[in-house]
Amino acid sequence: MERYIIENQYLIVEFLAYGGCITKIVNKKTKTNYILAYDRYIDYKRNPYYLGAVIGRNAGRTFPPHYIDYRGKSVSLDTNEKNVHLHGGRDGFHKKQFRVEKKSQESYNLSLVDDRSLYEAMVFNISYRLRKNVFIIEITGVSEVPTICNLTNHMYFNLDDEKASVGKHLLKIADAKLQLIDEQYIPAGDLIDYASEPMYKGFDFSNTKEIESAFNQNNLLSMICNGGIDLAYCFKPNCWKNQHPLISLSNASKTNRLQITSNQNSVVVYTLNKLSDVVSIDKRPVMKHQGITFELQQIPNFIHGTSDYLTKKYESITEYAIL
Repeated sequence: MERYIIENQYLIVEFLAYGGCITKIVNKKTKTNYILAYDRYIDYKRNPYYLGAVIGRNAGRTFPPHYIDYRGKSVSLDTNEKNVHLHGGRDGFHKKQFRVEKKSQESYNLSLVDDRSLYEAMVFNISYRLRKNVFIIEITGVSEVPTICNLTNHMYFNLDDEKASVGKHLLKIADAKLQLIDEQYIPAGDLIDYASEPMYKGFDFSNTKEIESAFNQNNLLSMICNGGIDLAYCFKPNCWKNQHPLISLSNASKTNRLQITSNQNSVVVYTLNKLSDVVSIDKRPVMKHQGITFELQQIPNFIHGTSDYLTKKYESITEYAIL
């Protein structure tokens, strides 16, 4: 598989042309790879856990699996998680071969003409680049007609060298409301404020605390999430403009730290709660709670929650400061 390296005096980033999968973000100061990676590159072809992949055309779960296009016609979407359209379906961006162009030692461009999907044709350019100790992912998309677009990246972070559970990692998330889900993990439409709903306080990371404080709570939402986190945190209006970083993460010893900023209005946080396939990740069989994803995107299932969901231009930018 085609592999590419971006490097400066602070970081080494490795990625694949297939799926745009990011396989390494190495902090040179501590020599730690901040993300989970399959031990065999061939496992990125199947990629059952979407490790490091570009997710699209429509990130997250879409249900019912259809949308109304710009002509007012209903377009059916394929289903790949029971009767749900997940992460762009069976032929999502995690299965695409991107065209890669080197811009400099610290910058690459990935491009894709998405004209064979269930959605209207759209041309994408993705920039992977470094700025000192910051890794930047910037995505633009252009279509001739209004269409659906909601992309993200699915890196799993684990800031320890041994890559065991992230339960003892310390997490803080900027002011947000929690999007409730049902037993199919479909957004129920309700946005919950922790202050008014104390039963969900365990998922409140507005103050720094251990991730495992959200594990195995005695409530229905925790049971639906299989004893972990699998929820969207919807940032309060203008939060992403006024509160930086949006997300702060460190290992227990605080020797490795991560700060994330983005122009997206929500983040899906997932702690690898559901194990479907046995694969080797970082020299051990994949294990529950081995990593945590921060999927910066539009609010999940937004095409069924608002009438203003079609666009001809898409722009997102997310920055990962490696500390």
